[in-house]
This record gives sequence, structure tokens and C-alpha cells, in this order.
Amino acid sequence: MKDIQVKDIMNTDVVYVKPQDSLKKVVQILDKHNFKGLPVVDEKKKVVGIVTERDILKYTRWVIGQPVKDLRQLFREGEEEVAKSEHAVGQRAVDVIELVASVTVGNLMTEAVFVEKGDLHVLKLVKMMNENDINRIPIVNERKELIGIVTREDILKVFEMCFENYQDS
Repeated sequence: MKDIQVKDIMNTDVVYVKPQDSLKKVVQILDKHNFKGLPVVDEKKKVVGIVTERDILKYTRWVIGQPVKDLRQLFREGEEEVAKSEHAVGQRAVDVIELVASVTVGNLMTEAVFVEKGDLHVLKLVKMMNENDINRIPIVNERKELIGIVTREDILKVFEMCFENYQDS
């Protein structure tokens, strides 16, 4: 564990979105990959923010006026109702669904995002994540371009591996 750097555990096959992408696209990606958040990059692949399920839920609560527990369900049910008939759900419901679906990532993302480089020691990353209640940190190169991501799940896998190795010795 003492020699493990971030680059040793980061996921390099990073799924990301751009500020102009729609909320609907983000929810579909989160659902498909079972993610809780995504880095947001510009056209040069530089990290400009992060968008999480929490950001989206906060926004939909503000628009709808009540908590939403499952974003995926909101879009599925909303699209089914709109497809049946706009009059069946009322124009206000249609307008809300369309508004929520069309908002862009740039409107929701958190711009103040922690990023790190691959040569950082994993324990320093863990400390940073714990102190700041962060679940994922994008990893960038010297040009600040996205090259990977480390999540709490990645950290737990490392600890599991270390404990298994410790028990075997």
C-alpha cells in the first residue's frame, strides 16, 4: 500500500460529458453504467466541472417542487405519458418534464472540482476524499486534460487487495 500511486488504480476508460450535453443524456449515462457522477470536460478534454446525481436531484426538486427519488423513472414515466397524450398529464406536467430533460450540464455542474495527477500517493488521495466528502476525483495530466478517474469504489478495491495479501502472508 505504501508504494501505490493514483495512476496504479485509476480507471482510464473514463466516461464524461460536456457542458452543452442535456440532463437527459447524463441520466441515461448514469443509468447505463450505474454511476453516481461524471466529470465534465471542455472541447480540449480539460476538466471544467463534475455533475452528480445529487446535483440533478437538487435541481429537479427545485423545478418540480417535491423530492424525486428516481430520476430514471421520472424520464421513463414522463416520456410514456407525453407519448400517450399531452392532455392526459396536463400541459404543466409536460412543460416540467421537457424543462428538466432539456437543461444542460453546464447549468447543473459543480465547477469547483478537485482534480489530481497520477503520481499522487493513494493515501493522500484518500485523505483528500475523506476530508472533503468527495466520492470521485478526476485525474489529469500536466496539461490538465482528463486521463482517468478514481472513485471510492476503486479505493475500496485496493484496500481489499491489500488485506487479502496481508492475510495470505
